[in-house]
Amino acid sequence: TAASEVGGIAGYIASLQGDVKSLTEGISPEVVDTMKLLIEFVLEGGTKKKKIEPDKEMEVPGSALQQLALWQLVLGYRLREQEAKGDYKRLLDS
Repeated sequence: TAASEVGGIAGYIASLQGDVKSLTEGISPEVVDTMKLLIEFVLEGGTKKKKIEPDKEMEVPGSALQQLALWQLVLGYRLREQEAKGDYKRLLDS
């Protein structure tokens, strides 16, 4: 696969050079928006509500980014799975 040839999923994503469209092709806008909510939740400080300014540069430990990427991957996979089954609209409404 392309991912294994360039060093795993991180290498694959880096090889796309910001081409997010190819990653989200075939996924409904509702699912993409829901995935974006996770990032917004994190940037807003989660339950602690310490808002991070979106244009401000910051340093984040690699382990924190790995954790965020893992949860984003899991969330995206589960939402995509539900979308394929046709169940996602029921999940989003609850």
